[in-house]
Amino acid sequence: MMRFFFDYAAQDQAMYDYRGDDFRSPKDAIDFAGAIAEGLKHSLSKEWTGWWLEVRNCDGVKFASLPFDPVVA
Repeated sequence: MMRFFFDYAAQDQAMYDYRGDDFRSPKDAIDFAGAIAEGLKHSLSKEWTGWWLEVRNCDGVKFASLPFDPVVA
């Protein structure tokens, strides 16, 4: 198992995940992040436009950066 961290980031601000979660592979962590980002696209207000979810390992290596701009109806 490997620990991954899921940080919420925007151009000039960030909310860091200091706890992280364990996954068997980077692909599993990225799939998890993708599900989070997709869910947030349908539930967040426009205030989250320009934010994304970054997947990093314990060494700070970035594996993915997934936007979650809300879906505009």
